[in-house]
Amino acid sequence: MLEETLDNNPAWPGIQLTLSSPHCGLDCTTSVQSKAGRFADEPALFEDTPWRLASITKTFTAVAILKLVERGQLDLYAPAVQYLPSWAIDLLEQSQGVFNAGQITIWQLLHHTSGLGDFATDLRWMQEVFNEPQHHWTQRSVMKWSTVNSKPVGAPGEVFHYTDTGYTLLGLILEKVTGTGLAAAVRDLAGLDELDMPYTWWEILEPEPKGSTQRAGQYQDTIDVTHFHASFDLYGAGGLVGNSKDLNHWGRALYEGRLLDEATMQLLYDLESSGTYGCGVVKYTYAGQDAWGHTGHWGSWLYWVPSLDLVITGTTNQAAGGHFDADKVVRSIIDHGCTPKDASSPGLNSNEQGRNSVL
Repeated sequence: MLEETLDNNPAWPGIQLTLSSPHCGLDCTTSVQSKAGRFADEPALFEDTPWRLASITKTFTAVAILKLVERGQLDLYAPAVQYLPSWAIDLLEQSQGVFNAGQITIWQLLHHTSGLGDFATDLRWMQEVFNEPQHHWTQRSVMKWSTVNSKPVGAPGEVFHYTDTGYTLLGLILEKVTGTGLAAAVRDLAGLDELDMPYTWWEILEPEPKGSTQRAGQYQDTIDVTHFHASFDLYGAGGLVGNSKDLNHWGRALYEGRLLDEATMQLLYDLESSGTYGCGVVKYTYAGQDAWGHTGHWGSWLYWVPSLDLVITGTTNQAAGGHFDADKVVRSIIDHGCTPKDASSPGLNSNEQGRNSVL
């Protein structure tokens, strides 16, 4: 199936995919690489090749924030300014104009209902990044650019507006509350140290793991962005590097309730007014089944399908040229003999032949 999918999407340099489901008898990783001439010089895409997770990082950031709430170190409904460094508060207060930045709560930052603009989707920001791909952005310079250029879209709590600015602020909050750097805070609070994730790290902020293969090439249409300085997407809204195996392992730990307690997990799933975004996770429907997860800009995904006990992770390493069809994957798994738990015996598993047919 992956070879056919890649043939039908010539802009993709390759696909890396991991599927795990004890219910369906699935635990497999595979990768395929484009044979197109434009990708002839790409490094090999192995099953453990790492890549930039991009906005999937938001789920890790949200889990870390919720863990602080669980530990009694953070109030979700308190003004975010209570936990921000003074320079960030100054930037917010200087830029807002239409409303008091002190009204923005941590809950609103998690749910993208803060009213803040989004620097990452601003064409002027993207132009600056592409014009100076090796520019080293700091948290302060990112926030200054955002507050000067990306104006508010509404008062806090009024409207859903997806914003990397908000998650950059959450990264600052993690640092302020824990007294450590962002990478160390997320590694501790989001369970990275507890789990076997040898090839997951925070780019620039942590050393590359020993034994890691070369990071995969990633593209914005025809532009190779692999070696753009990571700081343009680093501070909580993005920044993690990993592979589909590690990500699948972490996703399963999260959704099985091994990283957060039951009450906190309910907060994770609590949707904002648009009905699709929780705390760093998005609600989807694939092949008629509810799913949760997040995607990343460079064609990456983390999905959890509860009725199939299924975690789907992977990447195409391409921001343009179409999206990976998770609906097709879920439908194929069902068609090959794995019945959703709410429709039959939970012990019904697919066989080895079915597993191979899915991939």
